Amino acid sequence: MPNRRKLLLAAGLSSCALPCVQAARQPKQPHVVVIGAGGAGLAAAAEAARCGALVTVLEKQNAVGGDTLISGGFYAAVDPKRQIPQGISDSIERFTADILESGGDKSDPRLAQILARGAGAMLEQLESLGMRFQPDVIEIYGAHWPRCHKPMMPNGVGYIQALHSAALRRGAQIRTNCQVTGLILNPAGNVSAVRYTSHKKIFKMRANAVIIASGGFGANTKMVARYQPKLAMLTTDNTPGSTGEMLEIAVRDCRAKLIDMAEIQCLPGCPADRKHRVRLHNDVSRFIFVDPSGRRFCREDERRDVLRDTVLSLPGGIAYSITDAAGLRSYDILIQKEAVLGVETGDAWSSSTLEGLAKMMKLPPKAVVSAVADYNDGVRRKCDRFGKSPRELRHLIVEPPFWGCYAAMTIHYTMGGLKISPQAQVLDDADQIIPGLYAAGEAASGIHGINRMGANGINDALVFGTIAGREAALCG
Repeated sequence: MPNRRKLLLAAGLSSCALPCVQAARQPKQPHVVVIGAGGAGLAAAAEAARCGALVTVLEKQNAVGGDTLISGGFYAAVDPKRQIPQGISDSIERFTADILESGGDKSDPRLAQILARGAGAMLEQLESLGMRFQPDVIEIYGAHWPRCHKPMMPNGVGYIQALHSAALRRGAQIRTNCQVTGLILNPAGNVSAVRYTSHKKIFKMRANAVIIASGGFGANTKMVARYQPKLAMLTTDNTPGSTGEMLEIAVRDCRAKLIDMAEIQCLPGCPADRKHRVRLHNDVSRFIFVDPSGRRFCREDERRDVLRDTVLSLPGGIAYSITDAAGLRSYDILIQKEAVLGVETGDAWSSSTLEGLAKMMKLPPKAVVSAVADYNDGVRRKCDRFGKSPRELRHLIVEPPFWGCYAAMTIHYTMGGLKISPQAQVLDDADQIIPGLYAAGEAASGIHGINRMGANGINDALVFGTIAGREAALCG
């Protein structure tokens, strides 16, 4: 997991400065309370404040950012400005269809269309707030089409910096070390207040609307075990705050409806006995997978759920990623540092030859050399034996030093959460709107179904966070 202090410093906001950003005085009746200060929560706060609401953000951790801060930072959107010069054909309709196909029969077509249409507008808004993206788009792991934007700043730093600044500039209050423990309904059944603890004291804060943007439950081993026991022993790349208690609080206090809770996404990461994650897999055109016998076993651009189950079926549930110097160099500086540190911790390996790399990885050298040679032949012929798209057969693995790392499965994203309407309103167990309660980001569900596409996490958080903020501001 990237060092959180380094990410905060990279954002130009020191780790001690972020928790201290608080208004001098709390208004007596905040109009909108946002629970969580990750990407979804900050987007909601910025939009609600822009719409004229008084906004208080309650974040249980001691700093803002959430999983967005440590994410890979990729953002999917239809973007003719970048795609057309690259010869990429794309459309809102195609993006919507991709989301629905990936999600199976569990994706709500209305929500999928809102995401596909809103991602481009949100991208323009981010750029208007000062975010800068690389000029070319790519297809990342599990994205299925080259529409993925990479920020110039590493990981998710740029999003948090831009949205955090916008929210504060528009007057939102951001309070850290505030753990929400309850939602309070008035006699009419509207959510009218929250109960929270801070520094061992209990508080009640009134509100006309509450937005749950507290993230998923990928770091809560007990919840994972309850909904998907086979994944309970895996590591996670989530922040420690991704524990999902707000989902249970909404059910307990408001009879909110949870859906798709067994749908949990995994990405290549640490085996159960390791702690340092190395990411050589982000760009599907830059790496291959091999199994413990040193052989390729799949197309690297396959669906994320298929790859999860395929890797888990291997001996020990472990695969390996292999790339070359050009592949590593194509990634941002933090990912490169992860790899270098991984060599020191024994979670990654580097050698001037493929034979040497294989020996370090304790894989059969002949099998590894053969796997890379066969892949390179497929790149030259634009025909891969495992069916990898010719579009992604663009880079040979030939430039030393060569790099390898573990690619066991680690819990990355929980698709299950609070069922929402197209206006981001939370629904109850009878599919009726709970007045005054909204949700966005990983706390909300209904968009991704059984499988979230790559680069569809941040765009989802920001698009629906913005919708939630706008709609909540109308509850006064």
